[in-house]
Amino acid sequence: MNFIYIVVAILAGVAFAIQPAINDTVARNLNHPIQASFISFFVGTVLLLVVGLSMGMKIPSTEKLLALPWWLYLAGGTIGSFVVTAALIIQPKTGSGGWISGYVFGQLTMSMLLDNFGWLGLETHPINLMRGLGAFLLVLGAVLIANY
Repeated sequence: MNFIYIVVAILAGVAFAIQPAINDTVARNLNHPIQASFISFFVGTVLLLVVGLSMGMKIPSTEKLLALPWWLYLAGGTIGSFVVTAALIIQPKTGSGGWISGYVFGQLTMSMLLDNFGWLGLETHPINLMRGLGAFLLVLGAVLIANY
């Protein structure tokens, strides 16, 4: 695997671990986690629009927009909103380690199922002994971090 991809993935993980604490500060100042989530998504939307337009991104045609299944429009935003808001509510109660441990457990379980069965059109990567052992060790680590 390309080294730069691993570095960027690690940096994304670092950013994801920091995001709930930042959003929690916003939520405490605004007195509600939904308001903090809204600000997070609003700023992200504006940033993506500016970056995309500066990179020459074109607005998709109406035909392309209408060709997408309706549920794809709902899924990404709904999942993102759920994750950000859940982090805002759970991280202050469990600590960053507890939140990330539970989150990683859920990510790992679902990603292995997606890979194994090729759900959502993904290329299959069957669960084998080594992948299973790696998942077990990651889950064991998550449980230890969340509970000790």
